[in-house]
Amino acid sequence: MSQPGKIHKMSSTAHAVMPHPRYLRMLIRIYSVNWTDRFRLFHYEWRRMGLIISCQNAAFAISKFMAGVLSDRTNPRLLFASGLMLSGVTTLSFSTSSSLPVFCALWFVNGLAQGCGWPSCVKFIKQRAPPSRFGSLWSTLSSGNNLSGCVSPILSAYLLTHFGWRTSVGISGVTSIVLAFFCLIALEESAPSASSEKKLTSKKQQSEDSASFFDLLREPFLWVVSAGFLVVFGAKTTLVDWGQLYLMEERKRSQQDGSAFTSGLESGGILGRIVAGYLTDYLIQKQAEKPYPVSERTNRARTRLSVAILLMFISGLLLHALQSTVKESSSTAWIVCLAFVLGVSLYGPITLFGITASESAPTHLSGSAHAIASLAGNVGAMLSGFPFCYIAKLHGWSAVLVLLECAMGAAVVLMLACRNLNPTLTSRQKED
Repeated sequence: MSQPGKIHKMSSTAHAVMPHPRYLRMLIRIYSVNWTDRFRLFHYEWRRMGLIISCQNAAFAISKFMAGVLSDRTNPRLLFASGLMLSGVTTLSFSTSSSLPVFCALWFVNGLAQGCGWPSCVKFIKQRAPPSRFGSLWSTLSSGNNLSGCVSPILSAYLLTHFGWRTSVGISGVTSIVLAFFCLIALEESAPSASSEKKLTSKKQQSEDSASFFDLLREPFLWVVSAGFLVVFGAKTTLVDWGQLYLMEERKRSQQDGSAFTSGLESGGILGRIVAGYLTDYLIQKQAEKPYPVSERTNRARTRLSVAILLMFISGLLLHALQSTVKESSSTAWIVCLAFVLGVSLYGPITLFGITASESAPTHLSGSAHAIASLAGNVGAMLSGFPFCYIAKLHGWSAVLVLLECAMGAAVVLMLACRNLNPTLTSRQKED
């Protein structure tokens, strides 16, 4: 197996079993919708849980941004393993605690640890993967994250019922600690071809090294990508975190239907991520074969953003369908199918925005560029917590869905207006 293949296979495994914050949020939601005696341990209703989720998302956003910047300056292998280790330790501690303030503190620290994972993986791929396979490998790696999200609604409900939440969370923590040691040993220190490529690309590297982090902040193209990332990631997080509750409270569906909706969303996300990466790589290659092709970076940016815009438009239509067609009498099959296609159309743009942000910057700033775009996405995730819960308390979850429809439409209009905007930073350095 090739080096990039080894990297993304091991990292995908780590992401699939990592105690992702969504797993802990899933436990909270199961407690909140059942109102069992076990839930009373927390002494909090679900609306207040929205505030806690926003705090955890804030920690994740801060950490992911800082880790993205650090990945350009430190060893991504150590950053990945240490984050996975700390995540496992805090998850184990979470499973042995009984105080709400301690839960919140551990959840915050867990969010900080979780933020180290993806930026490190991005750096691994950027350093080792050829440009022609960058989107494909990225999408395959990120699909490992959806695998845990697909299984967790069903698995967490089963483990809670038969073994209790402490055992469920504890298993996840132990698995992460074991994988942290494995990744520390298995992941290689640097790309095997780095020394041979260094001589061939020294002149280009000197030109790229002239760019700084502040140059990224002045890049209009990156801000457009970040705006799209904010909207689509916020919509995705809202549906994953609160879609089950929306179906149960306002559409009077069962908990099984709510869990099936979440699993369908994540299952569609796996397909959406993989298709988005492979499809855009294929389209980019075909575009480059035309008699009068545009520049390589312009071709990549326009192709990926065009597909992202199309998927976001479909997401807006499906959000309207979720709000208007799902009733108490609707079939479970329709709910699952709707969730699956929503997952495809939401996770596809998330993957493409991450790829595009990383490709729009020089290699030594790719982690920072992705960190900026991801920070915008996590702002959207924070909005899906307490702010959206407050709106839902006043006007219901249907109002939240309408708000998401409007935001998605505005983002599509913005990106269509800026469709000819190109990443100027890398283009200018290439000319130099």
